[in-house]
Amino acid sequence: MRQLDVDDLIVLTLLAEGKTATQVSDHLGLTPPAVSHRFTKYTDIFDKEEFFLKVKGRRIPSEYGMRMCRIAQEALKVLTCEEEDPEN
Repeated sequence: MRQLDVDDLIVLTLLAEGKTATQVSDHLGLTPPAVSHRFTKYTDIFDKEEFFLKVKGRRIPSEYGMRMCRIAQEALKVLTCEEEDPEN
């Protein structure tokens, strides 16, 4: 079974923020084909053909994909300790 890594969470977070695949690849220092490979990985992991939609030559998360991107954002916050301190 394929699993997500931290870079996957970052990619999904950037996509949720409206970044393009090219912007994501530039941000992470990955090649565009490496980012495209991750898109295929997400479709396989989440078992959803419609994880991404092609709109004007650009891949954007579908409604389901966006929900997964938001979950990735929350997971990344926890992993990087960005969660607000509940005592403040």
